[in-house]
Amino acid sequence: MKNKIFTGVFALLLCALTALTLLLPKKTFSETEKRDLAAFPSLSADTVLDGSFQSGLSDYLGDHFVCRDLFISADSAFALALGKTGQNGVYLTKNGLMDSFYASDAKRFDENVEALTAFSGLLSERNVAFRALIVPTATQTYADRLPLGATDLDSAPFFDRLKTVPGYVDVRDVFSAHRDQKLFYQTDHHWTALGAYLAYCAYKESLGQSPAEIDAFRLQTVADEFYGTLYSRFGLFLPVFSDTVEAPSPDVLGALTVVNSKNETTRSIYAPERLSEKDKYLYFLGGNDSVIHITTENKNGRRLMLVKDSYANSFLPYLIGDYEAITVVDLRYLNNDLVLNMIEKEGITDVLVLYNLKSFASDSGVPLLTLE
Repeated sequence: MKNKIFTGVFALLLCALTALTLLLPKKTFSETEKRDLAAFPSLSADTVLDGSFQSGLSDYLGDHFVCRDLFISADSAFALALGKTGQNGVYLTKNGLMDSFYASDAKRFDENVEALTAFSGLLSERNVAFRALIVPTATQTYADRLPLGATDLDSAPFFDRLKTVPGYVDVRDVFSAHRDQKLFYQTDHHWTALGAYLAYCAYKESLGQSPAEIDAFRLQTVADEFYGTLYSRFGLFLPVFSDTVEAPSPDVLGALTVVNSKNETTRSIYAPERLSEKDKYLYFLGGNDSVIHITTENKNGRRLMLVKDSYANSFLPYLIGDYEAITVVDLRYLNNDLVLNMIEKEGITDVLVLYNLKSFASDSGVPLLTLE
């Protein structure tokens, strides 16, 4: 009798939750998980017969279920209690969340190193200065903090291979020397303003130049309580960690003209309107774009092409004072433009390729650098 009562109550509760899921207003995007949510499937005889309606309905109910974030958090907490070292390729450590680096993340590494080496040679023929910053993530910098049982790749052989690329700048030593400082966010895979600054110093020194002191950039806090990409992927939606976003003051950067791929013009590399969103790292450049042209108030004849992933977005402010113009290229979104043609057409004097190791090792766009 008790079992029947329990079953009946559970069935009623499930029906009530399902009804609420169907009736309550729906979102199309999850700010917490940073992904689009499933739409209600098309209902027809064909979609019912081929099973696509049933499958789509299951996805729809799963994405819009009442108290979804609470259930996801409970599932993540239960998995940790059972001894799992991480969730969805993200590890929980005492210092925050850290991204994984598996063999599947490095499948294009050898091809991309070869492309980078060839690109360096092509630039040398054109008398264009070349540097490559393929930098460690928190996972490589703090490998000793990974939980017991983590199966990440040893990054040392990857960096040793990169050292064979002419113009490669290795920042591992400088990161090790400052590892007790906050070089990476606790809830996001990007580096902090300090991490980006240290890489900037290494870049400048590789050119035989003295970097500006960090105080000269007048770092200012632009956002508190930042919960980033790793927080979204891990699924334990509790305020255990939070981050503060800092950036060089806009006043230090001077007058700028910024033109994006849609030919829209702004006067800043910052997008303060994005700070109202969950992903506050979008403050830098407003996100990723295929090509962005930046004109500064400098008149030194130096024109940089910055080929990059999103790590470069918060690195860019440190470069503004060194160049007359900067062309920012993201190969992941580039369509028909040839990089070498752009370099010649725009009179580029310097090229910097900046990626974190994980994104470089998996980016299918890197071989585009060598196309003529």
